[in-house]
Amino acid sequence: MDAIDRKIISLLQNDSRTSITDLADEVPISISAASERLKRLTRSGVISRFTIELNPESTGRQIDALIEVRLPTQIDHRPFDEALRAMPAVVNALHLTGPFDYQLRVQTRDVPELDALLGKLKLDFGVAETNTRLALRTVEGFPRPPSLD
Repeated sequence: MDAIDRKIISLLQNDSRTSITDLADEVPISISAASERLKRLTRSGVISRFTIELNPESTGRQIDALIEVRLPTQIDHRPFDEALRAMPAVVNALHLTGPFDYQLRVQTRDVPELDALLGKLKLDFGVAETNTRLALRTVEGFPRPPSLD
């Protein structure tokens, strides 16, 4: 990856809908060169997908919470991973080291929905312990993509 690739990636991280023409103008390189570089970055796996970011308030999911989950010892995590993918309120899930096994980021419509989700985790998976924190706000500029430096 060279400086041109990094610039293309930076522009797309800022707006994944940036056109090839705009990429070529910003870098600056020809449209065909910009197109070829974008194809190469995608084929090589440097760019794995193009996506959009929704405003949680516009979806009606205004409660943003972090839930740390400790599963019972000696449990197969694969069924739990699969179940998390099926829960629409779970927007991110990390398998961790340390005292908790997972950290979940969830977005729910209200506190009763959050409470029901916690109950489901405990009832359906025998979760040993949870620690839940409500997010008050997201610091401006976050989340952000990883740096290419």
